[in-house]
Amino acid sequence: MFLLAGISPRTKVLDQNPQLCPVCGLARAYYRRVDHYLSLFFIPILRVKTGEPFLLCETCEKTVSEMKADYRSESSRVLRRCKMCGKGLEPEFKYCPFCGALAP
Repeated sequence: MFLLAGISPRTKVLDQNPQLCPVCGLARAYYRRVDHYLSLFFIPILRVKTGEPFLLCETCEKTVSEMKADYRSESSRVLRRCKMCGKGLEPEFKYCPFCGALAP
């Protein structure tokens, strides 16, 4: 008789509403968490460790673990204008989240 057990990570999406990515500016970032489970014969049985939530962009695949510490509040940001649609852009956006054009 042999037993096959181990601890494996599983990523869980915490919120289905997309957020604006602070790196690329597209609304494709979701809050996620990596939990570790005790697995028996590759079947997760018991959650051993709960991970910290982080923001992961599906487009640029960048992670932001703590938004409040790394980025200023929206009210203190200086906005630029998109040359295609004229809507306001935050300084670190590479693409316009409204029309998808390359930011100036």
